[in-house]
Amino acid sequence: MKNLKSLFLAVLVLSMTALTGCLHIIEEATFRNNGSGTYKMTLDMSEMKGMMDMFKGMGGDSTAMMGGDSTAIQGEGDYTPPAEAAPEDPMGGLGEQMSSVASTLKGVQGITSVVEIKDTSNFNFGYSFDFSDMAALNRALKIINKDKYETKVEEVFRFNGKSFERLGTGDLGEEMKKAMMENGGGEDGEEGSMDMVKMFLADMSYKQIYHFPDREVKKSDNKLGEVSDNGHTLTISLKPFDEEQQKSKASVAAKVKLK
Repeated sequence: MKNLKSLFLAVLVLSMTALTGCLHIIEEATFRNNGSGTYKMTLDMSEMKGMMDMFKGMGGDSTAMMGGDSTAIQGEGDYTPPAEAAPEDPMGGLGEQMSSVASTLKGVQGITSVVEIKDTSNFNFGYSFDFSDMAALNRALKIINKDKYETKVEEVFRFNGKSFERLGTGDLGEEMKKAMMENGGGEDGEEGSMDMVKMFLADMSYKQIYHFPDREVKKSDNKLGEVSDNGHTLTISLKPFDEEQQKSKASVAAKVKLK
């Protein structure tokens, strides 16, 4: 999980630098009747940009809060990410982790129109691509998860026109939580550091948006699911670090009946 740890540390450093943990992961996919569609994964940290721009406008240097080497975070219960894991340039490292998928997906059967999202001006990173069928989509996600997050994922989506299923595998929110626990030393780690990490990422959200232009959502077994667009769109919004959702064991998994 080395790649995911690097991604997490870049996010954490930026969160603490900007004094906000407004991180939003958005997974959006469109499924047509013939099984083809589009897939997009975005890491949105635009709210952090607003805070950092405010610091600059006040004549301050946001990196000064992190110490001369951009690794020490000063605050209540100091937290210092490991020097060997924290990128020298968090934004550059984050962009590389989330958007460098073109080479990963090059030549994958059934995958076309791969686009990398690397908007350092608005703090948005990610990727999108078209897929010819479910096999191609699952194949692409398996490669991405193995290459970028070192996570084994065999299948993520199932769709046959009348039903749709998002399996619990490939849950980036849960993977980031695991990376956070490992970086903080797990249950035996420094309690103050862990509490600080959870505080800065308390509002982190993970949203799945699924479009069915040729079908309508009849029923979804995920209690967090919301139907819109005259029944053609299902949205599931999670907060991985929210205590109430943790108690209810909220998940990305969903089984949907279509009509």
